[in-house]
Amino acid sequence: HMGVRAIARLDDEAAGLQRSLGSMAFQEVQRGFDAQGLLVGDAELMHQACLCCAGTEEQTRVKDLYCELQLRAYVAIFQIGDDVSQLENVSRRYAWLRRILRNYAEEHAPAFPDAWRMGEELSRRFAHTTRDHLSETMATRDIDVGHLTAALADTLAFEAQCDKKFGIVRRNGAAVYESSGAPAESFVGSVSCAFEPYMAVFISGEQAKFEALVRRFRSEPGDDDPSLNVLASSTDLLYQFRESLRQCAALSTGQAMADLAQVFAQSLSNYARSVLVHALPRISSTTTAPLDALRRACLVANTADYCASAAAQLEQKIIEKVDGPLREQVTFAASREALLSAINSSIGALVGGVDAMCAPALAALTDAPWHDVQTVGDQSEYVLLIASAIEAATSVARVSLSGPRYFRSYCDKLASRISERYMTAIVQCKRISEIGAEQLLLDAQALKSVLLRVPSIGADDDAQPPPTYARIVAQGVGRIEALLKAILVPTDPADALVGRFLLLFPAAPRDVFRHVLSLKGVKPADHPAYLRVLQAHQRQTQLDKQSEVDKQSEVDKKDQLDKPSQITSDVPVAAVPSAYATPDPRSSSMPVHVTGRAPASAPLVSRTSAGRANEHSRFGSTAEHSAHLSPSTHHAGQSQTTFQSTTYANMPDPLGITSGPSASNEQCSDIDAQSPVLASLAANATATRTKINENLRKFMSTMRRP
Repeated sequence: HMGVRAIARLDDEAAGLQRSLGSMAFQEVQRGFDAQGLLVGDAELMHQACLCCAGTEEQTRVKDLYCELQLRAYVAIFQIGDDVSQLENVSRRYAWLRRILRNYAEEHAPAFPDAWRMGEELSRRFAHTTRDHLSETMATRDIDVGHLTAALADTLAFEAQCDKKFGIVRRNGAAVYESSGAPAESFVGSVSCAFEPYMAVFISGEQAKFEALVRRFRSEPGDDDPSLNVLASSTDLLYQFRESLRQCAALSTGQAMADLAQVFAQSLSNYARSVLVHALPRISSTTTAPLDALRRACLVANTADYCASAAAQLEQKIIEKVDGPLREQVTFAASREALLSAINSSIGALVGGVDAMCAPALAALTDAPWHDVQTVGDQSEYVLLIASAIEAATSVARVSLSGPRYFRSYCDKLASRISERYMTAIVQCKRISEIGAEQLLLDAQALKSVLLRVPSIGADDDAQPPPTYARIVAQGVGRIEALLKAILVPTDPADALVGRFLLLFPAAPRDVFRHVLSLKGVKPADHPAYLRVLQAHQRQTQLDKQSEVDKQSEVDKKDQLDKPSQITSDVPVAAVPSAYATPDPRSSSMPVHVTGRAPASAPLVSRTSAGRANEHSRFGSTAEHSAHLSPSTHHAGQSQTTFQSTTYANMPDPLGITSGPSASNEQCSDIDAQSPVLASLAANATATRTKINENLRKFMSTMRRP
């Protein structure tokens, strides 16, 4: 209808009236505020004027006018370059806005419709202006990490407060107004995005903060946390990690978060090496309270385990938050390895503490006059001291260690350490008589019983030790018993001592043999003679082993020769046609050929006298040989037969040997000269061959009859 001149004229008049009304409304609002933004007009009249220009361009002009009037003072106060506009004073900016919003709610709100959300609009304009100010300030001045962190924290708090004040929430990943569900624009990131280009400074600041924490934990160890059974410093460090991650997640989930994850991992590694390992006690035989020191070692192990578990959770949380392409950069593998090393060091310190508690008893073993022992009695007193120290320390470890796997590791390492220390104490003795060795054997059995009870100390039931642990104990004590049993053998004759030593120590370690000689009182000058005997025995043992190997090899070869084989030769043999292939009696020739070849590894059967002997060895017996090559075999269908053009009168001997006793005897003469057994086998083969040839001639004459 706009083509109708009257309607077009009316439309133009309406648009002009609307523009005129909007202009009047704008002027009314403009007259209602002075140059300082104070309300001087009638709020109700201004409200009506705003309703008149709602939805037009004048509405935007009214909003711009009001926000400009209110923020004019803000721009004047926080001029770029002044001290008040620096990062350390960013909280004053947000305090200024809170005052302006309070004044708006009390005085200016009645002048504007609620649907305009003028307070939210004013706050958003303020955020954009503040973002530009902070960006320019950080670009032109050196940034202090502490000021940057504080300003970022204040900014994040301001953004969260604005969302809460104006009822903006996130639903299904989108910002909406809580009351109506209409789409909204969140304040989160509106100001803090200015800090993102300078997040490297933030990351550096966080790293410096964590390094300072680790140094403080090392120099000023705090009180332990009895409720968690860990060092209190670990909970403080992890709390700082969570706070730092929260700040970073609110600002950026990009490269900054991936870099922060690396800082966390590095800080945990430093904490493990500088604090946990450093906190391990050094226990010696003079330590006044060894059990308290053992509890400290258990506490360090628990702390390392707690940090490793927290590191895995922190890693997973960061992977969930960080941007997809950066997830591969998030790894705490190095920190977990450092924490695991701290756990191993803790268990090592725990075992070392038990070793130190057993040191006086082992020293008593070394200093005892074992060469003067006359009788074998009950277990020695030093064994009771070792058992008492192990039981006390293991009771502490059972209660203090948080994980059963660490207690099992402690038991395994303790069994190995005590066995080694016991062996060392015996080797350090001056001289041991045979009766003394018997007493030490009895003590070794008592020590083995003590070690086998270690896994059940402090437990509710006396269960059997785990098989792996029992093997560790058996191996450790077994070496001790082998050494003592070697000492029991007299030195004269030397062959008896060496033979017994080789039975106990098949590898014949020279250093162990020297220890045996020294403990038996053999002078060092006489050691070379015994070592020569040991070397001679070893050489003879090697020769005996080689002889056994050679004998076994001969037996295997003989078994291989006697083993029957099933092969089929390419040599043409006569065959009787089966019922399925009846020959034509009018034909003057009949093709005969045996198909099928011997395996590639089996040679063709030779027709010499030696070949016949080989035939017998391969086929096992003469009867079996005949059954394999006779015409009846082919007639039974056990070999596939085809026929080619060969005249019956010219057919060769089936075995490839000229018939007649003279030829057979001549060809087998060399076999007769070799062995009676072979001669007998050859004779049987000859008889069988003669019978086969006779049957063949009868068959051929039958086939020639008309």
